[in-house]
Amino acid sequence: MRINENGYKRHGMLLRKKISERIKADFTEGMSIELLVDKQIGKAESYQICEDKDGFKITGADEAGLYYGIGKFLHSAKWSETEIFPQETQKVVTPACSFRAVYFAIHFYNWYQNASTAELEQYMEELLLYGYNTVVCIIPIVNLNSFEDQLFYDSVDKTRKIFGLAKKLGMKVGIIIGSQGLKTTPKEVEGDYSYDLVGTIRGWHGKNVCPAKPGAMEYLKSIWNMKFKQYTDIGLDYLISWPYDEGGCGCSECRPWGANGYCEIVDALYKEAVKYYPNIKYIVSTWLFDTPEDEGEYEGLYKRLKEDLAYVDCLMVDAHADFPRYPLEHELVKPIVNFPEISMWVLFPWGGRGANPLPKRFQGIWDSTKHIISGGMPYSEGMYEDISKVQCVGYYWEPEKNYRDILKEYISYEYSEAVCEETLELMELIEENHVRLSELKEPNYESALKAEKLATSVDGQLDVRAKKSWRWRILYIRAKLDRILFETYRNKYNGDKEALKQVCRTTSEFLADNEEAQELMQELCKFYHCVSDNGENEYTLPPVKDGIVL
Repeated sequence: MRINENGYKRHGMLLRKKISERIKADFTEGMSIELLVDKQIGKAESYQICEDKDGFKITGADEAGLYYGIGKFLHSAKWSETEIFPQETQKVVTPACSFRAVYFAIHFYNWYQNASTAELEQYMEELLLYGYNTVVCIIPIVNLNSFEDQLFYDSVDKTRKIFGLAKKLGMKVGIIIGSQGLKTTPKEVEGDYSYDLVGTIRGWHGKNVCPAKPGAMEYLKSIWNMKFKQYTDIGLDYLISWPYDEGGCGCSECRPWGANGYCEIVDALYKEAVKYYPNIKYIVSTWLFDTPEDEGEYEGLYKRLKEDLAYVDCLMVDAHADFPRYPLEHELVKPIVNFPEISMWVLFPWGGRGANPLPKRFQGIWDSTKHIISGGMPYSEGMYEDISKVQCVGYYWEPEKNYRDILKEYISYEYSEAVCEETLELMELIEENHVRLSELKEPNYESALKAEKLATSVDGQLDVRAKKSWRWRILYIRAKLDRILFETYRNKYNGDKEALKQVCRTTSEFLADNEEAQELMQELCKFYHCVSDNGENEYTLPPVKDGIVL
């Protein structure tokens, strides 16, 4: 095939790279693929794929749209082991939502923190081609005594690399900031933790600051300014304020936090940010507002947004479990974007058993909220929720799509078109037991056994590329480990509620003596980056000691 770049060199390079990963191609003869930008075809980020007499034309309304057109060209094509058979789009495709971000958590030595620059670039390219346009990070200060700590320099270096790669791809970038202080936060400005009504549902790892105390705002501004200064050469497109986890104060002047103390943080943070980034878009998160009961946080913030916080661009709304009711039942005062919890739901350590597809869960949440959602930012701790990332961004492009249509294209491209139905059923069976465990119900062993059989069947139909890919292996491993866990539970602890709780955790009690399970989890360690090489990774992998996964 021949690629006519028309000056869009980066786009052409990425297209050649992705084709070459699938088939052998010399790009000197055969079908023509022409890359074009024509703003007349539609709104920003739109694209169209058309067939002509010599081959295909991929046209973007802008350079971003051209990238998304290339992504659709690749993902929707039919592939053999030697050829690609592209498909037309029939019409111009325009994203329904302009804010399509992914949050890369870079703490506790997870995959993002440990991954090499080359690995991050590869993954960001793939997420771009699936339709994301923004990457958001945080500089975690939960473990910092001062800004001289090596962890601070490491976090700045990592976020700068991520943002630099994103900008090179034409993506936007942003950071999250809250009211958290360093570990050495002076007692005189430390917050009151009595707001934490249920123990640890709101973060408690670090030090929270009370903005009402003398000197507190100046202390927080010194932290914020230190962060803002790190990216002036790169540029920040988005700033997201954060209320809880970490953050919050329960003193009489700040409470209810979301309607009082937090609003003072929101205002002060914005005024500092625009000194560095005058055109920055400002998103206010309501994470864990009115949890577990209505404290008037949403009501108070909505009132302030109509008054002195009118400059806020939009709200970010979501929760660990069900979507909050208040925004669904009240008039919108600002556009709303969601924050899907795709990483941390029930099973711990997150990702410790492999992939965690929850397609029906996210379809249900989306169906009940899409009428108020203008985009979103899934929370990601690593690679293991890749399926959910693609599902979420699929909704941001086409809100009426069903997960089966979104994931069929994913399965067809990443695995094989021949295994779409079997793989969808595999994901649904894995989700069935994931949900059962969330409710502390007995796992359905027959479903787990069927999932393992499906995984084995699919594995036998894949070519070498797909069979060895991390996207397939982590799903295959999940099916295997679920069967081993549930079989061990059934044989040794059936009906024991305390043991059932432990099934939610990958522990030595269930897996240390199982050679097959150990081999599978060690493979996960290599994909995610082994703790022995990169420090503890207790949140996304089982801890390892003396070569045994505990």
